[in-house]
Amino acid sequence: MKQFLLITALFTLTLSSCNSQNLKTKLVYSCDFNEESDLDDWVMEGPGIAKIADGKLLIHSKYYDDVAAYYQTKGNKFTGNGGDFYETVETAMRKDIGDKVSDYEVKGVFRGGHLVYWNTFKTPDNYIIECDFKSLSESALHMLMFSCYGNKGEDVFAPNLKKRNGLAPQYTRGDIANYRISFFAPGRGTSNMRKCPGRVLTVKGEDFTLQNKKGKHHLKIVKNKHITEWYINNQLSFRFEDEKDNYLKGGQTAIRLMVPAKGLYDNYKIYKILD
Repeated sequence: MKQFLLITALFTLTLSSCNSQNLKTKLVYSCDFNEESDLDDWVMEGPGIAKIADGKLLIHSKYYDDVAAYYQTKGNKFTGNGGDFYETVETAMRKDIGDKVSDYEVKGVFRGGHLVYWNTFKTPDNYIIECDFKSLSESALHMLMFSCYGNKGEDVFAPNLKKRNGLAPQYTRGDIANYRISFFAPGRGTSNMRKCPGRVLTVKGEDFTLQNKKGKHHLKIVKNKHITEWYINNQLSFRFEDEKDNYLKGGQTAIRLMVPAKGLYDNYKIYKILD
């Protein structure tokens, strides 16, 4: 069940980074995915499926099963490098929407099937995101997007922004700014953070989700002014310091999956960091 600003309890979090700090925080948003109405706060872009399953968010591409069957036939999986599954997705999508598959092309090449699941809540400028995650596929790739807004400061749903349908360049080189952290990439082995627009790789860290590919993991992003810290199971993966005069502030957050990925998310919480 989702909870908003009515929650006023204060929490002190001790972070286990090399520059440990005590932060006073206030819980400002919470979603435990126990009821279908919890999805009212979320908006899907791209051919994604999101539903409540045993008190968790089950999320994947509409074409996940097609890709899973393709890799089963090949005897391998998508690890996060390349993209030999696109022909399979295009064939399946063409059966659904015909020639409109051209809407999912990048420079004339089909690159569709991925999804972005937006949370409509706007974060404060300084905040913490926490959630639980479990992969239901051995294939990559999952991402968390945060501090997302139009390049002129607009809400990501502002009508003047270009229409989006899950294609990567719309989020990395389009008209929205954002940070994003990618994880569960077996072929890569690292968890990466990028800054957009521009798809600038800012930092890499160890991807602790790969230590137990079938287990549940606790994810945490601490975005405090120009500094971002990324924790998996309370282990610091990396710490990134952006430019003090050019860092991203508050905005929307989102979950992004590539077609071969499937997973469960739960206990999605956002805390405001108090001055």
